[in-house]
Amino acid sequence: MTLGVLLLAGALLFVAWLIARFIRTARYPLYGKVILITGGSRGLGLVLARQTCARGGNVAIIARDPDELLRAKTDLVPRGGKVLTVECDLLDAGQTQLAVRKIIDRFGKIDVLINNAGII
Repeated sequence: MTLGVLLLAGALLFVAWLIARFIRTARYPLYGKVILITGGSRGLGLVLARQTCARGGNVAIIARDPDELLRAKTDLVPRGGKVLTVECDLLDAGQTQLAVRKIIDRFGKIDVLINNAGII
């Protein structure tokens, strides 16, 4: 290999490293944000709630089963952030409106909504 090819390869690797670093650090900051996750008591929703808590976000999770909500809260609280669980059947508009009111009463806002219930 010639010196020019090696320099070009090195420059390309350096640019790729810079782009990867920028992407990692330019994520949406969750610290102090309120994230509402439907279906957040298990599966993918719970994984997303864990990640949110780990990044300092406040989590509100909605699910139908109160036992699963309790297990999820027990799992999430030690990970950081504040956690609110709300029992709600999203097919019932009245329950859904009440759930949103509870979340806003507790946190004052909702910054991000992740509609996960019934996805998987």
